[in-house]
Amino acid sequence: MVRFRHSSLRCTLWLCAALAAGLPGLPASAWAAGPAEVRFEIAPGTLEDALEALARQGRVQLLYAPTLVAGRRSAGLRLESAPADALARLLRGSGLQAVPVNADTYLLKAAPVAPPRPRAVAAGPSELPTLTTELTTVQVTGSRIPRSDIDMVSAFPLTVITRDDIESSGKQTLFELLRAQPGMAAHHPISVSTDGANNAQQPFAVAATTSLNTLGPRATLFLVDGQRVANYGLVSSDLGGLVDLDSIPLSIVERIEILRGGASAIYGADAMAGVVNIILRTAQQGGEVTMRYGLSERGDAAERRLSFGIGHDTRGGGAVFVGGEVLRRDELLGADRGWRTADRRRDGLGDERIRLGYSYYDLMRVFDQPAVTRGYCRGAAPSTVDGCLFDPPRGASLQPETQRSSLYVHAHRPFGERGELHAEIRAASLTQRLRNAPFYLNVQLRPDHPDNPDHLPSLNYAFDDLGPIRNRTEEDTLDATAGARGMWGDWSWDLAVGHHQNRVVSRTDGLLRGSAFEAALPDYRFAGPNDPALLATISPRITTRGKATLQQVSFNVGGPWFPLPGGVARVAAGIEYGHESLRHRPDALLLNNEVTLAEQRIAIDDSRDNAALYAELNLPFWPSLQADLAARADYRQGYGHRLSPKLGLKWSVSDSFTLRGTFATGYRAPSMFELRRPNVPETFIDLPESDTLKPCAFPSGDGQQRCYLIRKSIENRDLRPETSRSGLLGFIWSPTPRLSLSVDHYRIVRRNEILRVQADDDPALFKTRVGRNEFGQVVDIYEYYGNIGRTESSGWQFDAQYRNDAGRYGQFVWHVSGDALQTLRRRTHVNAPSLDYAGYGAPRQSVLASLQWNIDHWSSTLWVRWLGTRKIGTPQEGCPAPNLAAGRCTDPSVTMVDLDVAWSGIPRWRFAANVQNLTDREPVNYEIGSGGYSANYDDPRGRYYMLSATYRF
Repeated sequence: MVRFRHSSLRCTLWLCAALAAGLPGLPASAWAAGPAEVRFEIAPGTLEDALEALARQGRVQLLYAPTLVAGRRSAGLRLESAPADALARLLRGSGLQAVPVNADTYLLKAAPVAPPRPRAVAAGPSELPTLTTELTTVQVTGSRIPRSDIDMVSAFPLTVITRDDIESSGKQTLFELLRAQPGMAAHHPISVSTDGANNAQQPFAVAATTSLNTLGPRATLFLVDGQRVANYGLVSSDLGGLVDLDSIPLSIVERIEILRGGASAIYGADAMAGVVNIILRTAQQGGEVTMRYGLSERGDAAERRLSFGIGHDTRGGGAVFVGGEVLRRDELLGADRGWRTADRRRDGLGDERIRLGYSYYDLMRVFDQPAVTRGYCRGAAPSTVDGCLFDPPRGASLQPETQRSSLYVHAHRPFGERGELHAEIRAASLTQRLRNAPFYLNVQLRPDHPDNPDHLPSLNYAFDDLGPIRNRTEEDTLDATAGARGMWGDWSWDLAVGHHQNRVVSRTDGLLRGSAFEAALPDYRFAGPNDPALLATISPRITTRGKATLQQVSFNVGGPWFPLPGGVARVAAGIEYGHESLRHRPDALLLNNEVTLAEQRIAIDDSRDNAALYAELNLPFWPSLQADLAARADYRQGYGHRLSPKLGLKWSVSDSFTLRGTFATGYRAPSMFELRRPNVPETFIDLPESDTLKPCAFPSGDGQQRCYLIRKSIENRDLRPETSRSGLLGFIWSPTPRLSLSVDHYRIVRRNEILRVQADDDPALFKTRVGRNEFGQVVDIYEYYGNIGRTESSGWQFDAQYRNDAGRYGQFVWHVSGDALQTLRRRTHVNAPSLDYAGYGAPRQSVLASLQWNIDHWSSTLWVRWLGTRKIGTPQEGCPAPNLAAGRCTDPSVTMVDLDVAWSGIPRWRFAANVQNLTDREPVNYEIGSGGYSANYDDPRGRYYMLSATYRF
């Protein structure tokens, strides 16, 4: 990963290539008024060190690729002159030339070889080449102001994952790459499919996403090439709307920019915690084909990936890039790993396997484990005389079976003197399959049922004759964008129109239709075979369809405005319009609440318009002090208008030390995905009687003034927008060109947070959210989503990088970044206390470190990912009693080591070998019901080998 640094004299290869390809013709007046004469004291040494000193002393920007100056020396410089004159003298004889960009920015490139002249003419010391270059606008996440220098983009912490980082990471999907980043929470396809419940039986959809600062996907905005994309087509009860990262192939990603901190003033809703901007590839000289094959050390979880990219320059100065990918990944089951089990005795916990068999069952004590009095063993091996032990985690997927095909085309060409037309289209088809153990529940039997010889009223039963619960999710995405951009004088402009859609079809087999099973119960045989027609009646296929669509158009302009002592003030302004629609079609059985232990769902067929105006201003008050101001007015249909301002300051205390700080507000109107029900299977609950729960239809009758109710769920159409405030304060220290360090402290407060209102929160919250019978008595209590929460997240982020050129021993690059969550205070409803959830369920600290060594044709990278401990339980209830008794209240920290080695000694070829989880670490998770594994943070495959070969032509 590469972070832009405030005093950096280098630029990454992709940026320099973009700069060198800029359109010609910037008027000379753009840099005519250069800086005054400066005293330069530059010691002999490497050319890179000399350029670093010249930029610091002359307060200018120099842009170039590191390879351009590698190995070059400089005799130094001692004189008093304008920076342009000093730069020309410093580069004399180096084979390089400096191209003026503006008053204080120069682009370094190789000097052209001139043909021999009849007579040599000596150049004066102040003569720079007369060639002028206009830069294409450099847009970096966190600002819409077009800039030609890197120095002005570090008011926010910005992490850039380059193409080289992607290749050396060994990660095969965008989700896997992003979840490894410090401070990034993961939402694995397994946990998303069951709405975050480890023991949920019903997988209805499969998707993957991540989020920043533990604030969830709704607070992290995902962009592709700076544009929003359509959300996943199905509604997640736990997460609402999300962007499925598995729908974007990693092979077409050029880089990823992660902006941490509130950015609603720039990008609008959903950017409370930050922005992840995924930049796709747009150009390439020639083509390349890459083949990858991976296999775990145990010989399973195989993975095959074939990708290609072809770039071609067209007549008239344009270019076309075509990229595609085919990915196949095998399923991995819990039965393939010994640690995946509900038998937790090896962890010092109990045996959580389910005992199947007949028993006495007290309806008023539905949460107690019934005492098995007669065993039942079909489809499971007997383990005791009392029954069979059923182990659901063994039959569940650890990794879905995945098949993905994608195609991406980008084209651009110049028009007029200073304009460019561009268009891109991306299509992907993704199919994922996963399974859970056979459906299981406690069945209430009639005493005269033929399979109940002891006339017991209850049976713990697994429907193994229905087979495992199986889900197949098919997802198709289409993203198309067209637009034009260019320069008008010193100002840039950009117009873009886009259409984005995500269509999902989810099919689930093996679930139980409650009403049909009750009707068929006299004919259903628990101890013998059943008629296939009967099985099809009680367990039909559940099909849910969804489609999310987004059409948008945007126009923005930006450029220099007026001079200030520190430079020219720059401004950007724009307008956006969008139309989004969601069509969510659950199966009729889900609509009618006929699927046992599944939530009742609602159909959604809605659309909404939104619009925004925004402006951003960069003010260089002095060479050492800059301010960034931004404001955005958002309109959401049904929720009115909202203004979100932002202020950022950056003070260069010295040439090597810079302070920065930001303050921003955030805003997020409820999306169409918010109109959903919580995942609440209908169960009994007893609550204290209150004014809200009177008169009670089923009082306790034991003098305790409690009421027995049926817990259900409903949707809430009276939601209000969420708001937030965020602040950041930090510094960047770069004492040498080889070393950089940044440390930032952040704090984000989210108000009116949309959370689930639970039945046992505060009865006063419910009021009309109760169900009554024909006599007016309360029989049901409804859970729903409401604006009841408040969350405060604060912590520290750091990033350090050191580069060492060891001559004939090659080049070494050390990079360490980390995130430490200080507090995560949540108030779950208006009358609840504010409790600190930091470290519960998710690690409090995370660090990602890498050591890269490049020598000759070899490149190797060692990655170390460390996750801190995780607490078991909740702040309200503390550590569960079984964990407390076993001394297992905290999951241990996790250290994962990966190694990547690449060799390019044969022309046109590159071979690489990657080992994931080098130490073969097994998951350790002490949470009851987790089966010893956290899908979001653990690696189920063990040591994993990946081989790849790339051919370029």
